[in-house]
Amino acid sequence: MRKLVIASLALACLVAAPACKEPDPNKFETHIEKIKDPAKRATGMADLERLVKAVASAPDNQARLDEFAEKVVPVFVEVWDEAKEQHDNILNILIAAGHPAGCPVWEKALAGIDGSAEARKEALLALEGIKKSKSRQCAKAVIEALDKLIADPKFDKGNEEGRLRLEMVETLGVLRVPEAVPVLIKAMEQTKENQPVAVHRAAATALGNIGDPAAVDALITVTFRVPDTPSTSDIGNRSKTALVAIGEPAVPQVLKMLRGEHEEVNKLAAEHGVPLQIVKNTAAGILGAMGAKQAVEEIVAFMPQDDCGEKPKAETDPEQAALRAIVAQALGFIGDERAVDALCSCVHATHNPGDMWPIVEALGRIGGKKATECLVDVLERGEYDPEYLTNSDFRYEVRWEGARFAIMAASPEDLPKVEAAIAAQTDPKVKEKIAQWQPGIDVVKKCKDDKACYLGVLKDTSAHWFAREKAAVELARLAKGDVEVATEIAKAFKVRSPDARVTMALLPAQMLEGKSCAACVEAYQKVLEAEKGTMDAKMQLPVLVARYTMAKLRPSAAEEKAADEAARKAGGAAEAKGG
Repeated sequence: MRKLVIASLALACLVAAPACKEPDPNKFETHIEKIKDPAKRATGMADLERLVKAVASAPDNQARLDEFAEKVVPVFVEVWDEAKEQHDNILNILIAAGHPAGCPVWEKALAGIDGSAEARKEALLALEGIKKSKSRQCAKAVIEALDKLIADPKFDKGNEEGRLRLEMVETLGVLRVPEAVPVLIKAMEQTKENQPVAVHRAAATALGNIGDPAAVDALITVTFRVPDTPSTSDIGNRSKTALVAIGEPAVPQVLKMLRGEHEEVNKLAAEHGVPLQIVKNTAAGILGAMGAKQAVEEIVAFMPQDDCGEKPKAETDPEQAALRAIVAQALGFIGDERAVDALCSCVHATHNPGDMWPIVEALGRIGGKKATECLVDVLERGEYDPEYLTNSDFRYEVRWEGARFAIMAASPEDLPKVEAAIAAQTDPKVKEKIAQWQPGIDVVKKCKDDKACYLGVLKDTSAHWFAREKAAVELARLAKGDVEVATEIAKAFKVRSPDARVTMALLPAQMLEGKSCAACVEAYQKVLEAEKGTMDAKMQLPVLVARYTMAKLRPSAAEEKAADEAARKAGGAAEAKGG
């Protein structure tokens, strides 16, 4: 009898084989059925999470992820209200999938913010998913949630006060949708008392990522509205970088600052005891970081020059000399030859390294025949006044250090003039120190006008750093508009010299003249991430300049959106073809 039962069962399985098979664990439907059943939901969620993580890590997975979005996300929406104990599971699965179609679930999580720890955690997980997937269709929900918290911050208090607002602002910066600009401006306009400064900083960065000119005044005023602890990532530097990202449309308002005509900035500065001169200095620095060539003539006019030239009109004022140093750096960063005459006339005005050296640097970065001639003159007769030095051994330092910038400024045709000035040095210390720049001369003699030769030197990580720096300068001259060459210069940002890093950070944006370069941005970001937390103080300026250049070269929000959509379609098409 027992054998008969077993045989009967075997026969039944043969007749109805599908009914006896275990459900396929690689099919989403297998887990969907369990998720719909409250008694099996926990098991279904756990099994689904394992499957989604496997799919997400597999190559050519776009079709499977799209299938997940089509089949699973609607089920998550359906069970959300009754499956409160599984909210974390659902949100973590959506993060693993990284598909923008998770938006309806994320909207529910954001709508549930009520001040509780559970709702806070769910909202943070939702924001993580939105950021990872760049779910632009979810921007409206993030904007509305942020607007409510700005109006009534009580739901964003506790041990991590401001965390929700911070994450929302950062998410909008990733999404880069123009609809977010009004609420981000509103965040910028909050006082330090009702909003952590970290939120202001993140809002400035987000506005820069979006690049909408409507944000210019908010970015200009926040530095003077919200006091912040000085650092390379303080609110002043964040807003400055954002203005650089906006670019040309921001120039008129920054020029108003330079003239002392921006009424709101002046009012805020006065309220916080900030002198008007600091406002003007800040404006000059912003214009320099922008590379604002259209502002060169006005910046030159702003530079104190009464004590310059062969027949100075006035005695040197130390404050005016300090201002000249700031303006000189800005003009050097812009790199326009229209500034050379004014800079050259002031290079010997004080013999104070405080302003003489920034002028020498600026002339070297601008380059060209007139700048080279001026720097040759510095090599021949430049010196610092011992009154400004702690050690008289450095009286002629401007000659041996200035030689670097003279070599950088000179074309292959003009380099012999620099060599002659170097050879004519008689001071033993100058002769000893100036020899360190020979690799820059040698690379020009070797490569002349050969772009491929310079590119080989630039890529050679074993080459002397100054040879690589000079190669980069010549490439910027020979390969204007060449994105591939600009990318190689950006990769060379890893060079060990902080001074050369500034050059490697400046050149790509100058040579591309308005073109975007995603590969350049990626190259800088790779170095900054790798060295995060380990850089010393000497690297602060290179880091800031790299950030300015990244802001200029980053593809626009529209370009990035189109690239994301194209990549998603290409992934799906490639998988379909392969299948």
